[in-house]
Amino acid sequence: MNWWMVFHVCQWVFTINNLPEGYLLSDQTFFAQSISQQTIDLEKPDTLLLDIALFQATNEARRQAGLTLLQYDLALYQAAQKHAQSMIAYNYYGHENFHSLSELTPMKRIDNQTKQFWRIAENIGQYQTIDTPEWFCVRLNKRTHQYEYLDSQTRQIFQPHTYAGYARYAVTQWLNSPHHRANLLNPLFTHVGCAGRLSTNPFRERKAPFGRLVQNFGTKRLFAQADH
Repeated sequence: MNWWMVFHVCQWVFTINNLPEGYLLSDQTFFAQSISQQTIDLEKPDTLLLDIALFQATNEARRQAGLTLLQYDLALYQAAQKHAQSMIAYNYYGHENFHSLSELTPMKRIDNQTKQFWRIAENIGQYQTIDTPEWFCVRLNKRTHQYEYLDSQTRQIFQPHTYAGYARYAVTQWLNSPHHRANLLNPLFTHVGCAGRLSTNPFRERKAPFGRLVQNFGTKRLFAQADH
């Protein structure tokens, strides 16, 4: 039986560690599942599936680089999730959240959740959710009143990424940026929380729909690791 079907039927059955099942899979196993190859419904995205895909794509990159895999951490995840949600809700993009001074910086956002980390870093990204080449055309469909994104020569309409494709695309963009790459492949980090939230009202404006994504990395204090 497909593990993701069981997930939904049981309304996200949790393990004894309160960890969603998808985080317990290896990246190879996760990306071999058909659910990860599902096209993102931009009107009603499965945000948990997206977040797990980002986590798995992060560890896939570290495994391919010969690094220790990162462990999922709930506090880092909650900090990442809240910042991704805030950037979409208030329509801004950056590491600083001026809409909530208690969550102004990555350190404050993580400290609000836990005091266990002594080393932290944050990657953010804004990437379109339609799988297009660098150059493409836009037209308004007068029947549906929605914008379409298409090839200028073939008139082929481009579709949204799959969950796996979008997560891997985002991680590739981070790896292509020296600063983001340094965070993602830092051997000193032990834990991570990844979250992404998508733009509202997709296909209602000329600009292609996009997601704002967050990775929070951390290294736990020695006493926290011992207690854990």
